[in-house]
Amino acid sequence: MQGQKRVSRQAVLTIEWGFLFVALAAAIWTVTLSRDAPQLILLGLLTVIALNLSLPPTQGGGGLVPVVVVSGLLMVGLETAVTLFLAAFILAELTRPLWESAAEDGGETWPSRRQRVGQSIVYLLPLLIGASVSNQIGGTIPLVDAEVKNLIPLGSLIGSYGLSYFLLSLLFWLALKRPFPQFLTDIALTNIAYGLLALPVAILGSLTFLSNGLPAFVIFALGVTVFSVVIRLSWQRRLTLEQRLRQFAVFNQAGISLRETLDLTTVLERTHQQILNLVPADKINIFLLDEESALIPHSSFNMHHSDDFTRWVAENGRMLDLDRGNMHFAGRHGLAPPALHPNAWLGIPLLAAEQVIGVIVLQRLAPGRPFSQWHRELLLAIAGQASAAIQNARLYSRTDKALARRVEQLQALLDGMQEGVLLVDVNGRIALINPFAAALLNQPPVELHRQFLTSVMSICIGYAKGAWAARLNALSARQEPAAEPATFTTQLSGKSRFILRQETAVRAADGQVMGWLILFRDVTEERELAEQRADLTRMIVHDLRNPLTTLLSTLQLVEDQSDPDRRDLVFHARQGTLDMLDMVDSLMDINRMEAGQLMVEAEAMRLPPLAEKVVTRLRPLAAQKQITLQFDNPPDLPAVWADAEIVRRVLINLLDNGLKFTPAGGRVNGRFQPEPPLTGQHEPGVRCLIQDSGPGIPPDFRSQVFDRYTRTNPGGALVRGAGLGLAFCKLAIEAHNGRIWVEDAPHGGSQFVFTLPGIPNLETGDW
Repeated sequence: MQGQKRVSRQAVLTIEWGFLFVALAAAIWTVTLSRDAPQLILLGLLTVIALNLSLPPTQGGGGLVPVVVVSGLLMVGLETAVTLFLAAFILAELTRPLWESAAEDGGETWPSRRQRVGQSIVYLLPLLIGASVSNQIGGTIPLVDAEVKNLIPLGSLIGSYGLSYFLLSLLFWLALKRPFPQFLTDIALTNIAYGLLALPVAILGSLTFLSNGLPAFVIFALGVTVFSVVIRLSWQRRLTLEQRLRQFAVFNQAGISLRETLDLTTVLERTHQQILNLVPADKINIFLLDEESALIPHSSFNMHHSDDFTRWVAENGRMLDLDRGNMHFAGRHGLAPPALHPNAWLGIPLLAAEQVIGVIVLQRLAPGRPFSQWHRELLLAIAGQASAAIQNARLYSRTDKALARRVEQLQALLDGMQEGVLLVDVNGRIALINPFAAALLNQPPVELHRQFLTSVMSICIGYAKGAWAARLNALSARQEPAAEPATFTTQLSGKSRFILRQETAVRAADGQVMGWLILFRDVTEERELAEQRADLTRMIVHDLRNPLTTLLSTLQLVEDQSDPDRRDLVFHARQGTLDMLDMVDSLMDINRMEAGQLMVEAEAMRLPPLAEKVVTRLRPLAAQKQITLQFDNPPDLPAVWADAEIVRRVLINLLDNGLKFTPAGGRVNGRFQPEPPLTGQHEPGVRCLIQDSGPGIPPDFRSQVFDRYTRTNPGGALVRGAGLGLAFCKLAIEAHNGRIWVEDAPHGGSQFVFTLPGIPNLETGDW
């Protein structure tokens, strides 16, 4: 339809200009019977051309009208010149639609009728004033002789016309409510030029007519016409360039604003405003295709229903431009025009990935003019920007809704958890929290969301003073803080509760720290059950010790009174009872040491005699398992500051542990060596090393062998014991301010090492 529109419009313009030419030719033929007809017709045509090619009043009304009207004044006199001007003005008004059509594509806004009448008065009154002043001085109007002997009347004509033209132009400018400073900067110089400098040209044209006749004046008129056209085209080109530069600036700024938002409503409103700023229209709307391919209008605009034209654009994905000249072609394609028949209708498809996602529709009602080619190009560019922004907003909306549903599901899951969850970002803001964690902070979850977790608030969740600030400093530097599980007490529902706090860093896919996750678990019942178990264990152990002591004493008495054949049996029974008694004592001591109740009765002692007694006790067990048990005691070994009974049980547990895991034919060796003191408060101490030739302990398991009830069994063989011996050894050695660890033996197997401090220096007073 675009090609049909252009052909139809060109045909209409050609016919209209043809009628005008025929009418002017007939008028010329009619009036040629008069002697002055040629110059009158020529002056009339020049006036029509000058009036239509003059700049709009808002631009100062500049043009060659002063040249033409003053030439007419000097050629045919005042009355004829005024009559001719009025007739030319009427003819210019009749031909105005032709000039408007020619000026439309340049982006020019045609002056209103009030402005055109006012500007004509500005042209006409200076002519009357100038003629009156010239006559008062003795000038002759019209000129009758090409030789001007007295230039004073002509000078007075130029001066009075130019001054009055300037002043009337100023008054007319102010009547249009235009700012006076703008007149001085943009308009004044133009009016001075047209009001003063153009008049000598008019005088020259009149004198040329008087001296050389009509042919010379025709050449002069052609020059004036060409000059008028050049002035008009130059101004129009500059105006078009300025308008397009402004439109490009608005277009670019609007494109930036569209990229700044992902809200669909905001995108549509900004697109609508951008169209209003660039393309004048009476009705504008943006229709979007929904999932069922139905056209949905934006509710805030002034068109609420799609029509056949809009649906045609959506179905074909092509621009549709209709006006009065080609609107009838729509009927041939079965398209009914809108209810209010517009003078111009323009639809631009919105395309994303070559798929139509909507339509932009503009309408101009009567007496609106068709849309220009420049308007169509602007709208196509706007449609490209808007399509991308709309598609991004839709994708974001879908993703945002899906994410919101996931967040709701996650929050529902967290709210139903018995444990507390608290997620803090790297800036210290609470990003996620459930009711249990919020209860620890004594605030509702809604109020805590996006708040900063302060140091004061961190005390409520078991952090020591300054501990949370240190973690927050590490998080802000994108570093992982030290995570330390801790148990603290707090009040929940009026009851004292024990809460276990665990924490870890949250990392992105690239490993960068994004936040800090803190988990809380109520361990009150576990603590209470553990206390009950510990109390029961202490009670049972305490009650077991008395019968075991009685049994041991009885066995000792039986051994002393038995014959040699039964003495070995009684001896083994007594050794087993001693082992049970040591186990009971160790369990009691473990409980006391964990509770901080065991007092180590340390004194100066030497380890070799104690080691010999322990080896003597365990040698029958080693012989039974065909294991070589040996303990090396170097000479000059320093004394240690220790509790002999506790150290005896440590040696028994470590050697017995080696015998458990050493296969038949193996070896268990122990040895002492001096240990330099860590500080000057003690004399040199002793390091004890106990090696076995068993399977050894894996490195990943070495940190756990000293825990309660832990038993290693790398080879899969059955081993005796309850897993309390090594736990007792660790607590006992640390109670003596010593150290204990396990490592690989030089020739295979495991090597347990512990240290004991030497005798305290009397000078330091460390007892």
